[in-house]
Amino acid sequence: MTPRMSKTLTFSLIATLIASTCFLSCATDQTVSHSTEDYYLNHLTFAGTGVVYQYASVNDPSLPDEFWHYRFSGGRGRNFLRATMYTTSGDVVQRSIERLSRDQAELLSLDLVYRDEDGPKEIATTISENRTFVFGPVDSVTQSVYHIEYWDTSEDSVRVMLTKHRLMEGPVNFVFEGKSIPAISVRTTEKLETETEGFTETEWSGMEIYAQGYGLVYYKKTISEQFVLEYSLSKVLTFQAFQSQFLK
Repeated sequence: MTPRMSKTLTFSLIATLIASTCFLSCATDQTVSHSTEDYYLNHLTFAGTGVVYQYASVNDPSLPDEFWHYRFSGGRGRNFLRATMYTTSGDVVQRSIERLSRDQAELLSLDLVYRDEDGPKEIATTISENRTFVFGPVDSVTQSVYHIEYWDTSEDSVRVMLTKHRLMEGPVNFVFEGKSIPAISVRTTEKLETETEGFTETEWSGMEIYAQGYGLVYYKKTISEQFVLEYSLSKVLTFQAFQSQFLK
């Protein structure tokens, strides 16, 4: 990363590009009988205005909570998954739309949002690979590539490129509100490239957990020894409850 990049957008890109990512799974000794769709999709969002997931930092209480509003649209078939990330002050940081089919999810749009003295500004990304998740048995060999690019003009004109891969590790259990939920563990690698007058490249590894019927419930990104982001699902809110508490 380069210090000339917008701090807000750089942190947003690293910390919140979760729902819209690539997927790489391979055969392992541990297999899951259900389709990965059962783990990727949050079944609580199937009705009405959807739900809001509140994620809390696991090891650093100084980091703010993250809020993701998930909802389906497109009529009876619920063909589209919409995700919006909010800060604790109610500001939108990211919006995305994915199209759902029988065998995969495809990223249709991804916008980053920052605020300056004139108010909120949006930056649209260019998506060169858009298969965000593969639906099928986790013991099959499937590979997807996720890659986005955008120009960060919030402070200086910086070209930003993100590529991400995932490797299926197998079944685990995730405990939420005292209940053990079947889940799958995914190992991740990400590469962030920036280009201004020069070129920089940063790569890091991580881990994500998707629980059956809940979707993403945990993630960890080891950017460096000094910078580790680790978040876990702490609360599930109705959108109405989130509005009354955080959207002023």
